[in-house]
Amino acid sequence: MTRSPARARPWLAAPLLVVSALAATVAAQGTPPSQQDGVYTAAQAKRGEALYATNCAPCHNWDLKGNEIGPALAGTAFTARWNGRTLGDLFIFTQALMPQHSPGGLAPSQTADILAYMLQVDGAPAGRAELPARRDNPTRLQYTLR
Repeated sequence: MTRSPARARPWLAAPLLVVSALAATVAAQGTPPSQQDGVYTAAQAKRGEALYATNCAPCHNWDLKGNEIGPALAGTAFTARWNGRTLGDLFIFTQALMPQHSPGGLAPSQTADILAYMLQVDGAPAGRAELPARRDNPTRLQYTLR
């Protein structure tokens, strides 16, 4: 008596269904979220503007275009430098090394607020939820070219 392949290995059906479901979920999710998905609030960016003026503008200019001391924090050069990296990378970099006069001197919430302001100046839309003030949360958000 010969058995059909499906009946001979019923244990294969469940794993194949799980793999198929996972593949469908990944495909449905599409590209990872980016700064263009409203990842900060307007109020957060407003707080970040004040913090930027005090902590960042002396080295990066008031318009975020940079100067001989510090690079641009918005615009084409900035976007090209951070394209494909995550907002988490930017958060960790900023949190650890900025401001130049006091590296690591910003609270995580201050860093998130400044990043929100940078995103706003760079043209990213505001959303309904604030950019998280934790190193691990924004790591999944890609910074991408527009």
